[in-house]
Amino acid sequence: MLGRKKTMWTAFSIGLILLLTACGQPQEPAANQVNQWLQHDQGIDESLKELSRHEREDMELYTEILSKGKNKNSHIEDLLDQAAQHINERRKLLDEADSAMKQTLEQIDSLRTSLDELSFEKEETLAQAQAVLDQYQVRAATFDGFVASYKQSLDAEELLYSMMRADVKPNLVKIKRAIRERNAQYVQVAEFRKQFNIQTKTFNSANAKLVEMDQAS
Repeated sequence: MLGRKKTMWTAFSIGLILLLTACGQPQEPAANQVNQWLQHDQGIDESLKELSRHEREDMELYTEILSKGKNKNSHIEDLLDQAAQHINERRKLLDEADSAMKQTLEQIDSLRTSLDELSFEKEETLAQAQAVLDQYQVRAATFDGFVASYKQSLDAEELLYSMMRADVKPNLVKIKRAIRERNAQYVQVAEFRKQFNIQTKTFNSANAKLVEMDQAS
């Protein structure tokens, strides 16, 4: 009897090993694979939070520059230098977020392949995992638009400040036009940010559903 149980246990163990080592690699559940992959995405959120903090400070700086700039006797060079430094910081943060997004996207095809090779997941779970990746790509496309728009807004702001330098002969018509352009660019940035936030919420909901399905299985 003991020998029979031992034989049955050996057969079960072999079957389990084959399940876990299909294609020579341990198989992780779909939800685990997706969330391990998403660890690369964390840098995006951190960079965007820091970017928002800079924006609040820069808006105060922008308002002060415009206010003092109306007075010909005001010395705003120090403020313009601060603004230029902040623009460089925001460019850096934007590039960091963009790089994190691109690095995450680079791994999406290999993740899709890995999910397709899972032999123990339910079809609906695998379909939800693929839906999460689809939604991430939609979110990433929106983020591309946000990054491009944001860079244009920084270019417009940089151009405006360069016109207000002491060593540049002021041209009020051009300065007013540059102010309008800068403001218009930031309106577009706000719209892209709104769409990105919507896509992020949709993505998070899809991923939360995947986790629920994994826990229920």
